[in-house]
Parts: sequence; C-alpha cells; structure tokens
Amino acid sequence: MAPLIARWFGQAHRRMYLAAFLLDFSVAIGLTAMPFFIFDRINGGVALSGTVGAVQMAVYAIGCFLSAGFVSRTGNCLRLALLGVGVFALLFASVPFAGTPVACAVTASVPFLGLALAWPAMQAWLGQEPDPAARARHLAGFNTATAFGFTFSPLLAGPLYDADFRLPFVALVALCLVVLGLIASLSLRTALPRAAHGEQDDSEDDGTKRMTSGLLYASWMATFTANGLFAAVRSVYPMRVQELATQGNLTLAGEFRPALLDAAGPATTYSWLAFLLSLATVVCFAILGRTQAWRGRLSLLIAGQLAAAASFVLLSHARSLAVMVLCFAVVGANYGVCFFASLYYSLADARTRHRRAAINEGVLGAGGFAGGIGLGYAAESAGITAAFQWAPLFVLLAIAVQGVLLNASRPASEESRDTATR
Repeated sequence: MAPLIARWFGQAHRRMYLAAFLLDFSVAIGLTAMPFFIFDRINGGVALSGTVGAVQMAVYAIGCFLSAGFVSRTGNCLRLALLGVGVFALLFASVPFAGTPVACAVTASVPFLGLALAWPAMQAWLGQEPDPAARARHLAGFNTATAFGFTFSPLLAGPLYDADFRLPFVALVALCLVVLGLIASLSLRTALPRAAHGEQDDSEDDGTKRMTSGLLYASWMATFTANGLFAAVRSVYPMRVQELATQGNLTLAGEFRPALLDAAGPATTYSWLAFLLSLATVVCFAILGRTQAWRGRLSLLIAGQLAAAASFVLLSHARSLAVMVLCFAVVGANYGVCFFASLYYSLADARTRHRRAAINEGVLGAGGFAGGIGLGYAAESAGITAAFQWAPLFVLLAIAVQGVLLNASRPASEESRDTATR
C-alpha cells in the first residue's frame, strides 16, 4: 500500500489535487461555521450573515480582477499560491476573537485576498499542460478534488462548531499548513514549464472549434449567476434551517420527524445539506471532465440555471429535508456545470490562461457577492420565503444577458492574439 501511495503522490498534478482538496476543505470549514458564529456569538441575523458572505466574495472578486493585471508576468505562479494560502490561514485565524459585526466582517473577509492569489495560480499551473485531453482530465481531477473538499468539510465543521465555536478555525489553520507544504514541493521541484509566448491556441484541437469570445463571456455570466445562487443557500438558507429546527417544524419527509432531528443541532443538520450541495458539484465535474458533447454549447448552462431557479421556489416553502436535499443537489449541479465550462474556456489559450483564470475567479466572487448580499437583505426585509420566491427573476435577467453576450461571436483565438500584441 505504501509504495502505491508514494507512486500516486509522486506525480506532481496529483499532489496539486490533494492541495486543492485540503484548501477547499479548510475554506468550507470557515464558510460553514460563519453563519452560526454570527447568529450565536455576534447576535446577528440573516442580513449580517448575507453581508459577510457577500463582502467575502467582493474582496475575492476585487483581488482576482486586480491580480489579472500582473499574474502573467510572474516567473513561478506557485509563489503567489504560497503567499495566498499563508495570508488566508493567518488572517482567518483571528475570526473567533471578533466581538462586533464590523470586526467580524473584516476578519472574515480580508483573508479572501489570499485566496484571490492562490486559486488562479493553482489553476494556471495545471493549465500549462500542453495536451488538451490531458489538461481536461487534470482540470476535472482538480475541480473534483476542490468539490470533494467542499462536500465533506461541512460534515466535520458542523459537529466541531456544536462542540466549541473555536474548533473549526483551529482545523482551518492546521489544514492550510499542510497545503503550504504540498505547494512548496511543487514550486521547488516539479513546476511545469511555462508555455512559450508563441504557443498556439489549442481550442481547435480539443473539440471546442465553436468557441468564441461571446461564449467565453456568456459562460462567465453563467458562473456569476450560479455562484450567486450557491452563495445564497450557503449564507442565507442556514437561518431557515435554524428557524425550522428550533420551532420543531423541520421534518424528514412529509410530516415524519424522527428523533435524530431533535438530537442534532442546527449546524449539524445544515451540514448534511451542504454536503449534498457539493456532492452534486463533484458529480458534474467528473462527468464533464470525461465528455466533450457540452463543449461549445451554452444551452446546457441555461438549462441548469433554470432548474436552479425552480429549486429556489421550492426552497422558499420547504419544511422537509427530502425536498431541501433535492433542491440543494440541483443548485450544486448547476454550479458545477457553469463553473467547469467557464474555467475550461478560460484556460483554452496558452497566452491568456492565467489572466483569464483570474478573471473567471473574479466573476465567481462577484456572483457570490451579489447572491449573498442581495438575498440576505431581501430575506431580512421581506422574509426568506419571499426572497427565494423572487430569486428566479434575477436568473431570467442573467440568462438574457448571456444571450446578448453570446452574439459577440468573434473567435476567442483571434481575441487572444490581439491581447497578446497589446
């Protein structure tokens, strides 16, 4: 067994998978604990929880957009990853000491500047693989690893928080230390060679001949929308679960309420939903990484967004975990499809892949900001039921924008050549 493990982790890209898994595991620990920390320790409500989640995504988006201007000039992109992970762990460790809403928002949000450096750098390192088929498999492995981190982390974060509110943050720091060691082994020994400036765009060799700049922009908008919905169920819907659990109105299915629901705390109960939310994302990453029919097609992304919008209507009235599980799975699957497609298109061209990866992550963060703060304040003023009922209007508007962007049908390879000559 030991030789097999050594051989498996001896491959550089697989150590990157493990680093991605542990980093997203640590991030999800923080995101799962934050709403309950706000409710219990800061005495805040859904508006504050949604605002903190939104500010986190805004800081992340701004950091990504700013880094897009200089990341391509970095000799070894993983130096940025090391710096980013260190900043994230060091700053997030101060959250348990926050005693006011402002301090909570600052200590929980500023660390995301570190992630704004780390994630695009890690993705760009994998994107340097010259073979399109191998690159797609590596991206699938990387995204599956991150999604597994998000999937299993809530199962640990919920019980840890119910035991002691500080334990999730201790676990976060410990995991980030391991991530730093893994990334350091890659940057010092096995960093992939940088793509030559004259390397040709390979989109025509990997089944994406129909890719245009319009498709790239539309996929970014789809990711913006998908993460907005994803962020809403992560930062706003925990209050719905807590209310139902506290009032004794949360059921397993129909009117059936087993004793298990009385024994589990709200954070633990929500962690089951968060687990399935990310599990659906994992499944989509695995499927898309091994298929090609979706490439160059916006229709699949639109279908996923419509299904997620319908799920929000169901969530607005749901009292049973069975219905919530189904809806969370749909929202997670939509996020998986949209994000994987936009990242794949962003990394298709050798000359702009790091910059576009940073932009893609910035769009992701901007969507999280919009979903967290928009749904958070809507839920605070009109109630969670009304806020989730009206969310589909936001989705329909976003789909209309994607249709407009798709008409910008200039080939992406031409755009990248112009960008490279500026």
